[in-house]
Amino acid sequence: MGRKNFVLKGAAVFIFSVASVAGLSAQKADASVSGETIAIDAGHGGHDNGATGNGLYEKELVYDVAHRTQELLEEAGAEVIMTRDGDYFVELIERANLANDGGADSFVSIHANSASDASVSGTETFHHPSDSEGETLASDLQSSMVQEFGSNDRGVKSSDFSVLRNSDMPAALVELGFVSNQAEADTMLTDAFRNEAANAIYQGLYEYH
Repeated sequence: MGRKNFVLKGAAVFIFSVASVAGLSAQKADASVSGETIAIDAGHGGHDNGATGNGLYEKELVYDVAHRTQELLEEAGAEVIMTRDGDYFVELIERANLANDGGADSFVSIHANSASDASVSGTETFHHPSDSEGETLASDLQSSMVQEFGSNDRGVKSSDFSVLRNSDMPAALVELGFVSNQAEADTMLTDAFRNEAANAIYQGLYEYH
């Protein structure tokens, strides 16, 4: 190959690479959640504290993460249905009904775990046994969270949880970590983790949609 042809070819490759990066940047900016209606369910609330331990109340943690997730999704052009927007209790069936009545395209319920063995740690995500699309959503969320947190991967599991069973759209329930584990609780108390959790859920939804 002559030097001139080599230079031209090299320039073409460089232009193609720049265009590819620019395309990826544009794709990232124009997130695929744009135009989607997404239900975000902060578990527990009001008289129902959820799991407690090591200075954490599940209801407060998951609402904070849900609110941060809402902001990311709305910035990316999604319409967000919040099953609660404050510290009050919502019946499980009503959470699913809010998503159903709002025509949600996907549903994510946010929780934190607890165990009698304080050494148990990690992140896991659930889908309903009959919901294959929910399983795909759960897998995307689980992968995103484990990558973001660097946590123990407890996997994707199926369960007959009410919010999963009664949701008409693909639905998943995430367990961020264990409040009963001192190290995870200390991490989940931080502002940095809550931003990471919101970003991980957002990225999982981005991958799914």
